[in-house]
Amino acid sequence: MMSDARKFLPLLLLYSGVVLAAGSNSLWADESHYVMFATNLSHGYYSPRDDVNLWYGPGYPLILLPFVLLNLPWLAAKLLNPLFLFTAAVYFYRTLRLYMRERQALFFSYALGLYYPFLKYIYFLMTETLSVFLVCGFVFHFCRLYHDVERPRLHLAAASFYLGYLALTKVFFGYVIMTGLPLFLCLYLRKRKDTFRRPMAVYLLALLFCTPYLLYTYSLTGKIFYWGDSGGMSLYWMSTPYENELGDWQWMGSMLEHPDVYKEQMEFDRRLSRLPRVQRDEAYKRQALKNIVDHPVKYFRNWLANIGRLLFNYPYSYTSQKLSTYFYIIPNMFLVVFGVASIYPAFLRRRLIPREIYGLIIFGLIAFGGSSLLSAYNRQFWPLVPVVILWIAMVSTRVVRIELRQ
Repeated sequence: MMSDARKFLPLLLLYSGVVLAAGSNSLWADESHYVMFATNLSHGYYSPRDDVNLWYGPGYPLILLPFVLLNLPWLAAKLLNPLFLFTAAVYFYRTLRLYMRERQALFFSYALGLYYPFLKYIYFLMTETLSVFLVCGFVFHFCRLYHDVERPRLHLAAASFYLGYLALTKVFFGYVIMTGLPLFLCLYLRKRKDTFRRPMAVYLLALLFCTPYLLYTYSLTGKIFYWGDSGGMSLYWMSTPYENELGDWQWMGSMLEHPDVYKEQMEFDRRLSRLPRVQRDEAYKRQALKNIVDHPVKYFRNWLANIGRLLFNYPYSYTSQKLSTYFYIIPNMFLVVFGVASIYPAFLRRRLIPREIYGLIIFGLIAFGGSSLLSAYNRQFWPLVPVVILWIAMVSTRVVRIELRQ
């Protein structure tokens, strides 16, 4: 492990330099909310006692808890992000070494490590970098589960832990677990193959790992498998039926900039603001489902725009075109083109792709498909970047060969 880690020290220096140059002890936007939940944990509870608040999962606040207890500067907590991303690259390299030569594995691992959109939030107290690390840890141990016959239980437990902690960090992945578990169960019952039994066990143990949190949310809300209260608002904005809106999330601050345009939405939001958070979440879901049923074509158009935002951070409602869009288009253009171009040759030589890779592709497809149904940003695609690069690496090294004609 240490010898592999030394190969990626330049990345660690790069990441740390960015954080030290751009980071500070001040808090911005969502950072203060994560700190609030970490502070709550230091006092023996999670949700504020006067009003149920489950907007974020407890995964990242638990990471911040020692910094709250020891009263350390927030810049020190932000320096965890370079360590997360550095370890993610090492994990990814060790995964690739199961299937390819060292130089090939280094190339694709540095492609992941130098995916520069990661750097946009690396100097903030945000969950994106931690999520990439958790996905890479999950991918490594999931693949080792098929290769290490001497320690299968170790890799089963580790893969389940990483997947479960990912769900506690970004609660959306809780729904990925709850979708993948019955899917792999059905495949196993139908085929009776070990290929499907192992991911089924990983998903089941990941769900069991999250059980204490789900029992806690049940005690607050009376709802089973209640992961968080942010999904309703996200689905509501995704279902917006208004002609010039594209399904992207709008906060009150952005609505106040266009009061005439958002008049009805602002009134609806004000009415719901009087409700407790859980009831408000349910009200948003009811209105969103009504919008989808009444305007299915508009929802489909919003869905297409949402895929564009996931992959290229474009388009947004009432937003003029800007050159910063290239920040996302350039790297993701390569991921999309090579990822899609790999499908046909992989289909022709599908037996050359290890079976566990297909299990990870299913994980990625569930996560991407689910994200596309809710109002999303490009950063919600970042945890899936390791899966996409792994897919491209497997096809390009095991299935196709590019050479110049004589």
